[in-house]
Amino acid sequence: MENAIIIARCSTTETKQDVTRQTEELTAKYGNQFKIVKTFAYYQSGTKNDEMNKKMLEFAIDNKVENILVSEISRIGRKVVSVLQFIEKCSENKINVIIDNYNLNSLNKDKTVNTITQLILNISSSISAIELQETKRRLDSGRNKYIKAGGTLGRKVGSTKDDTRLINEHLDIVKFLRQGQSVRNIMKLTSKSSGTVQKIKKIVA
Repeated sequence: MENAIIIARCSTTETKQDVTRQTEELTAKYGNQFKIVKTFAYYQSGTKNDEMNKKMLEFAIDNKVENILVSEISRIGRKVVSVLQFIEKCSENKINVIIDNYNLNSLNKDKTVNTITQLILNISSSISAIELQETKRRLDSGRNKYIKAGGTLGRKVGSTKDDTRLINEHLDIVKFLRQGQSVRNIMKLTSKSSGTVQKIKKIVA
């Protein structure tokens, strides 16, 4: 039986249940197929993930791990370059990255690079980056118009995060809200809690 590790990452505003859910679902699905030797469950913005990715890869190499399990590509990171570099380094070390929601393997059974997966990841990562940039541009434009009209941004005194920072951390939720997706669907699409989605919905409403 091949070894595997689980990556279960959540942003700093998501709940403990989000990490637990990722871990439990991946363990239930792959626990009989692989020997899961370690779970990296942590909270960090997906745009600041390079150092943690390096640490996880080093562990995998040192402990002869053949597979890395993630529920979705954003758990590796949200920067296109970082995600692709991580998967490329895994491939160089014959480590297969399994992206559960796409049902994709980065390597074939003979440990050669899965070119179809590589193509899909390049396209999906690029589209995701473009969508996030477009959402940010629209939000910036809307905020500027709001401020020019005399509006003010931010939460009540004593709040730990202002609206601008919170929105920037959850641009994916904003994108799906603007598409008219339901809270339940957004939770499934982003793997984020109901509380987080509702919080963003209240800000952008």
